[in-house]
Amino acid sequence: MVGIVILIGLALIGLVVGSFLGVVIRRSGTRVGIIRGRSFCPRCRRTLRWFELFPILSFLAQGGRCRSCRQSIPFFYPAVEIITAVIFVVLGIAAGNSMLPPPPFAPDVLGGSGTLGGSAAWFLYYVFFALVGVIVSFHDFERRLIPLVPVRLAIIVGIGAQFFGLLKAGSIYFLLPTMAIAGGAFALFWSLWFFSRGRAMGRGDADVALAIGLYLGPSTAAWGLLLAFWIGAVTGIVLVLMGRLGMKSRIPFGPFLFGGALVSLCISTSWAALNPFLHVF
Repeated sequence: MVGIVILIGLALIGLVVGSFLGVVIRRSGTRVGIIRGRSFCPRCRRTLRWFELFPILSFLAQGGRCRSCRQSIPFFYPAVEIITAVIFVVLGIAAGNSMLPPPPFAPDVLGGSGTLGGSAAWFLYYVFFALVGVIVSFHDFERRLIPLVPVRLAIIVGIGAQFFGLLKAGSIYFLLPTMAIAGGAFALFWSLWFFSRGRAMGRGDADVALAIGLYLGPSTAAWGLLLAFWIGAVTGIVLVLMGRLGMKSRIPFGPFLFGGALVSLCISTSWAALNPFLHVF
């Protein structure tokens, strides 16, 4: 059972991590340093003071405006912080109640999900995937471009997890379902990009599909990719009917890929994961 104090702590950590992710997303592909560069107002470029950097609180205290130029601060920043905090809390509840699907390296690493070390390992494994999803989704939504560095990091972690799973299983047949889903998804998305010359799909979407297949395993990944197509299709139809998009408009698919994967991950924990909410408070 996950206590309320732990959940509050996870939410606060999620807000801080989300604040950092907002900087990473906005500065990615620019000449501004991510680690060394001081935070500044995106409108007037004034360097922010320490009391202007509290996640959510500073945004609310300033009425969503810069203290100097009084221009609106993009809601992008608190949105990333809130989403990241929710991810930390939800995955913390699921990990603490042993409701996350076992990663490829489970249960041997740090004692399995029933121990503190095992629960922490499972939590960190899935929270890293979710944070990559936040970076890629917001970056793709704003710039129509998949950032390759976080996606490739997820691929590397997924390969490492599969390698440890192979050592645990002691048989190459352990990898066959994952390789089939991950390789098939990559080939499908790459073909859509190649034969449509980039009109139907971006090249980076193929790497995202590969990362999802390697990271989440065959069942969760397959459902996630299927959900991504369904959610994307329904969203596109609704936006066309609302007049927000034309029939030939392109929409970023990265958010749908990671959205479908995270929905599939939540479903795989079973709806019993809602029960802890009834006992936490």
